[in-house]
Amino acid sequence: MTSGKTQENDDQWEDQLLDQQDQLGKEMEEARQMISILQALLLNGSLPEDEQEGSFPLSEQGACSEEQLVIIKGRLDQSMEECQELKKELLKYKQESRNLQGVKDALQQRMVQQESSILQLKQELLRMSMAKDELFSQNLDLQRKIEERSRLLGEFKRELGQKDRMLQQHQAKLEEAVRKLAEASHIKVHRDASLARQNLAHLLKLGEVADQHDFANSLCPVSGRSATSIVERISTDDLQIVRDSLRSLRNNFSNHDPQHHTIDTLEQGIASLLERMHIAEIQGRGASKVTPDRIDWFSTERESWSPNTKAHRSHASPGSSSTAYTKVVYFTDRSLVPFMVNIPKRLGEVALKDFKEAIDREGNYRYHFKALDPEFGTVKEELFHDHDIVPGWEGKIVGWVEEDPGDGR
Repeated sequence: MTSGKTQENDDQWEDQLLDQQDQLGKEMEEARQMISILQALLLNGSLPEDEQEGSFPLSEQGACSEEQLVIIKGRLDQSMEECQELKKELLKYKQESRNLQGVKDALQQRMVQQESSILQLKQELLRMSMAKDELFSQNLDLQRKIEERSRLLGEFKRELGQKDRMLQQHQAKLEEAVRKLAEASHIKVHRDASLARQNLAHLLKLGEVADQHDFANSLCPVSGRSATSIVERISTDDLQIVRDSLRSLRNNFSNHDPQHHTIDTLEQGIASLLERMHIAEIQGRGASKVTPDRIDWFSTERESWSPNTKAHRSHASPGSSSTAYTKVVYFTDRSLVPFMVNIPKRLGEVALKDFKEAIDREGNYRYHFKALDPEFGTVKEELFHDHDIVPGWEGKIVGWVEEDPGDGR
């Protein structure tokens, strides 16, 4: 828009210059005519029109040759002056013509530039028109796609509504199944707890009898045979029932449930009771017939490592020094206190398989053990294969057992 106005102003200015040039030409022609008239008036004493009507030369007036020479010189001087003036005017008009030519060239150059700009604008307009057509076609394509997507969206909404209704139905069925499962689990927990209490009461009664016979053995060593008979009364089936009951109770509680501590206390008490009965059996039979199978078999279950347990272990060590045991202390993510078991092998001979059999845990777990690395010092080493030797630490094994949510190795 601005370039159009500039072009219009330049055209008007060029027209004005051309008009002024024509006007100056006319004025120059008139000036020349006036000069010719004045010259004739001065030399001849009359106007050119009068000369045509009735003029006479100087010779007819009787003038002498000297006067005619003076008149001719005067006319010559006048002609020279007029010639100089005409030359000056000619130079002036030439200069004006050059100036006008320069203005004309500048205007023509500007006109060429403006024509180039107009051509560029036309090209840009053509590109914009093509882009507009392309955008219009893209808009039509997008509208068609939007209509298609709207149709698909409607179908998806209908399918989603159907699946929501099916999900609500399955949700109701699932809630009913969960409720029934919770009721069954609650009943099973109560049944297992009752069975564990019964077995524990039975073991406590046997423990009281063992304490009485232990006191009798201190007075009379021969009466140790009665303690042996009491230990033999605790069959493998009874221990298996107690063990399974405690394991079922532990699995029914969450990882951070405080009931795990109660179960740990029960396991510790049962292990302590069996050790005391085993000590009484050793004192009654002698070291040649020591059979700690039941105690070791039950001690493989998770056992709290408390000061009382350590005291019982220290008291039992003199009687069982004939077999080499390795003390194993391990931590789990379900209890805040560590657990301890004894493995009937020397330190350096215990493999990961022996450790797994000792703790006897169902499921997938990861096993880490405290070890000494020559480069990094104290580290936690993870073992994967059953034949890997478990590293020791200050005469015992310290380990961590963590549940592995992934696939079993």
